[in-house]
Amino acid sequence: MKSKSYVGVFFVLALSILTTLFNSEAAYNGECWVVSNGDTIYKLDSADGLMDPNGITIPDVSQVQTAEIDPRTGVVWITVGAANTVFRYDTAAGDFKPISGINRPNRTSVNPTDGTIWVGGIDSAYKIAADGSAILTTVTGLLEPDVSVNTKDGSCWITDKRGKIVRYDANGQPASTPFTLKEPTYVAVNPNTGNVWATDTQANILVQLSSSGQELTRTTNYNMPMSPRVNPQDNSLWFISGSNMLVKLDASGNELLQVPQAGMAILSLSINSKDGSVWIADQFGSTFTGGVSKYTAAGQKLLENPVPMPSYVSIGHWTGQ
Repeated sequence: MKSKSYVGVFFVLALSILTTLFNSEAAYNGECWVVSNGDTIYKLDSADGLMDPNGITIPDVSQVQTAEIDPRTGVVWITVGAANTVFRYDTAAGDFKPISGINRPNRTSVNPTDGTIWVGGIDSAYKIAADGSAILTTVTGLLEPDVSVNTKDGSCWITDKRGKIVRYDANGQPASTPFTLKEPTYVAVNPNTGNVWATDTQANILVQLSSSGQELTRTTNYNMPMSPRVNPQDNSLWFISGSNMLVKLDASGNELLQVPQAGMAILSLSINSKDGSVWIADQFGSTFTGGVSKYTAAGQKLLENPVPMPSYVSIGHWTGQ
């Protein structure tokens, strides 16, 4: 077994070789970034979903959890659990920087307003500076937290899998009344309202909370709700139900549409708020080897391209673009 330090060094060396491939590219053109097979990161064209031949393929590195795009700068933040490290990768500038000291990083949420990122580790949540130079704040005493930052005020909703959901201000101080679910697993904030959607996947619960932590709506109509994402252009919410269905709700929690059998084992979705399209990572796909698919805001499937065992997708649009 490779040591954690070896994994981190190998990752840095492998990516540094590839930085020249991206130096001439624009910062961000709406591409979809994908984590594949836990050890590879691909970039897919926003229109046809085809794989960029200069994608980042790193053999012998395991537990790549997320590759989250900052749509304003084009910076990609990569979490690698085995290395206890978050990597900041600027594809336009060719700059690659590791941020260590984060215990098993997993969930991420970028704030394009100032370029910072919140990261959930195994037992803490961290806010990292836009340039990757420092960990700005740490919230401890958590279990497998999910994080969702509000781009309007910099506050961040954080879950604790032991039961609590709390909003923290930009400095990491509690700013809401703790709300309790049995095992909260996901959060997604609406920056227009400050409300947040939270799920308890095991109990089949989806709730919407106010910015102060008060329950606004609740539904138990959906099996295993996961990976919720808010489209701030229309305040709609998309999420995965039962690992195979996509659901879209309005801001009040009314169902707008279902896309049954959208995949076989969907692990992640991401929204391009510019056109409302939804990208999903399906571990099996129609070929049973994995696929990334794109759907319109109305739930029509536009494409599916084979990607080996995709586990995470990230696409974005910055309102300042």
